[in-house]
Amino acid sequence: MKAPSKLLITALIGLTGLAPITGLASQQDSRPATALKGTAVAYPWAFKKGNRTARTLAIQTVEEIAQRVGFSTIPVDVAQATWEKRKLRGPVYGQLPSRSTLQAYGRSLGAKRVLYGSIAWHTRSIWVNLGPKTISTATVDVYVFDVASGKILFQNRKVQGRSDEKSNGYKIAADILITPLVTAVSGGPATPQEQRAVQIALAHAYRKWVNPNGS
Repeated sequence: MKAPSKLLITALIGLTGLAPITGLASQQDSRPATALKGTAVAYPWAFKKGNRTARTLAIQTVEEIAQRVGFSTIPVDVAQATWEKRKLRGPVYGQLPSRSTLQAYGRSLGAKRVLYGSIAWHTRSIWVNLGPKTISTATVDVYVFDVASGKILFQNRKVQGRSDEKSNGYKIAADILITPLVTAVSGGPATPQEQRAVQIALAHAYRKWVNPNGS
């Protein structure tokens, strides 16, 4: 498949409310590589509130979780372009795509799994000690769809992650994620708070899919 042009990628980002991620360094994973299980696509995702950069990081995080399990992933610009080429309705929060739609979509991409769902953010300022503190909570519904059988293999709903979660959040990041948690400064801007919250929420939500026999 010919790689999409930069112009196409820019247009897709503008249409879907996504923004490129910059300044995120991937951490080196010392664990043994997992045998490749096939291809997965992390799309479609519906959003409620949330900064454009946080939305983009959310999809990147889902892609990384699929890679952690052992799937190669289809670039999001290709996934979006294919969805639009098939004239499918854009993701709408609170309305899941049908299984027949997901199956046809997955087959058109040659994917074995479709990872999709919805994410909502609640970002606010609270007063702590002598000053305000910005925190964000991300609530996620996640689904893993098997293209061959047309069945949902895994789902986890109403899972939350808070940007100020500490020790447990770091443990999840080490176990599930590839990209380190975004640093969010207390009282700082909302965007890193939303990024960190959604990373933690998605790690919580997919933990049993990544490690079904773990705690």
